[in-house]
Amino acid sequence: MSFKPLLLIFLFVSGAFQTKLNDFYPEKLAQKMVVNVLKDKNLRLIEKVGTSVIIEENGLLVIYRFKQTGSGQNLYAVFAQAKGRFDFFDYLVVTNENFVIKKVKVLKYRSEHGSEIASKKWLVQFENYSLGELQYGKEISALSGATISANSIVTDIPKVLKILQSSCN
Repeated sequence: MSFKPLLLIFLFVSGAFQTKLNDFYPEKLAQKMVVNVLKDKNLRLIEKVGTSVIIEENGLLVIYRFKQTGSGQNLYAVFAQAKGRFDFFDYLVVTNENFVIKKVKVLKYRSEHGSEIASKKWLVQFENYSLGELQYGKEISALSGATISANSIVTDIPKVLKILQSSCN
């Protein structure tokens, strides 16, 4: 097989994949989602931090920096994907400038089973977490009917925070 067909296949696949990255929570949608989740209209999107990256098993991740106009505090919003039993689900992690979680919200759950992880009551357990130990069934309580998705987000969030911290320092 010659080099040209391989190059064409690579360019086609990478171009389609780059489009997927660019469409993953673009700025206008990100602004709307963060304002909605935090119920704070005094947020201004400052920048997209770096570029979109791929995390394990082709899950996507994009980081935005916001500023609260009243306090001047920086916030980071990370839009990420984690793998449920069969499908990916999208979630949002909002941290302060010290990378301490203020809010976690499941934005789009695509599977038929496991949607219990979108419960506000369950997700509140992540608030005030920063880097460190985080285990499903210990620091984060187990969730009946959503074991795979819950375990996925619990193991994903520390990775997301490490990516955020290395991208923003």
